Amino acid sequence: MMNAREPILRQCRAGEDSRTEFKEIRFGKRSVISPNRDDLAAEMVAFANGVGGVLLLGIADSGEVVGIPAERVGLVETWLVNIASNNSVPPIRPTLRRELLPDETGQERHVLLAEIPRGNFVHRTAGGRYTIRVGSTKRDLDPPELARLFQDRGRGYVFDEQPVFAASVNDLDWNRLESFFGRSPTIPWLDLLRNARVILRDEEHVDRPTVAGLLTFGQRPTEHLRSAWIEAASYEGTRLSSDDLLHEQRVRGPVPEQIDAAVAFIRSRAGEKAFDPDVVAEAVVNAVAHRDYSIYGSKIRLFLFRDRLELYSPGKLPNTMTLDDMPYRVFTRNQLLVNFLSRIHSHRTARVFLESRGEGVRRILEASEAHSGRRPTYELFGEELRLTIWAKTD
Repeated sequence: MMNAREPILRQCRAGEDSRTEFKEIRFGKRSVISPNRDDLAAEMVAFANGVGGVLLLGIADSGEVVGIPAERVGLVETWLVNIASNNSVPPIRPTLRRELLPDETGQERHVLLAEIPRGNFVHRTAGGRYTIRVGSTKRDLDPPELARLFQDRGRGYVFDEQPVFAASVNDLDWNRLESFFGRSPTIPWLDLLRNARVILRDEEHVDRPTVAGLLTFGQRPTEHLRSAWIEAASYEGTRLSSDDLLHEQRVRGPVPEQIDAAVAFIRSRAGEKAFDPDVVAEAVVNAVAHRDYSIYGSKIRLFLFRDRLELYSPGKLPNTMTLDDMPYRVFTRNQLLVNFLSRIHSHRTARVFLESRGEGVRRILEASEAHSGRRPTYELFGEELRLTIWAKTD
């Protein structure tokens, strides 16, 4: 991003290009009236579907600094974030920065910079337009281009092996990496991390963490993968009601820590005997390891009631798999993440998180039924899978 005043002024003099768009802001009595919301969404989508870019708000098409009234900069920020969130599918998360630039008379004017990152997904406007940046303009993608873009952005590949373009190697936690790989690898660190697919070099030859790499070894993964956390809540009775809410917790951090924290949440709120501890751990591990991380805005939800535990995990069942044959079939949505979790030891149990393949669902069903007398149930609601585990009541 343009992180200093002089580069911004040079860009204004040079004009728009493939990574820069100028927008003059015009106001009505109460709100922004220009540019049009759909047009601005198409500009952001075009950057996200390309290599990313920067919107300079308060700059005319000619590059002249016209500014934004100081008292309305906050209004413009809110307006822009709403468009990025509601007029783009999936939502875009721009990085905003305010700056003061001189106009033609030398008077300082407020401008707003909005950095649009390269998307991990294919984006479209709420009106259905798939756009991309070409030179200093945007245009709609034709069908072959759109098909290639879907393939490039992970729909044709394993999602958890795709790079996170807003992140860098500096977002990884080196203590965790050394714990996993050892302190003195036999090859250079970056080569080791590339070989293990913790990082991947993008088309601009910049090393980026992969989705699985950031989830496992990131310092704060949810800064870039904003839905990759667990919402945990316990309730006094048997209803999902705010009136009965006893405790809630947002479980964040790398996925090994999330798993241990979520299991600890259940045990501390439900006690030692309500659920089979191995079943609880298996259920949480499965939810974290096999959820669909490409579904933006959908987190794992864990609800603990007096008589049951409900665990909601984002993602449909794959291909021909059904709820009935889940116990007898093997599917791994996030193969790289599963590989990491099968080699990392839980601080809680000292065992690896995934000790076997293909037996988790059957073990959850059989061991929980033996413990409580009631068989757990799996149910599918749209793109969300719910597991209900019944508590032992005697």
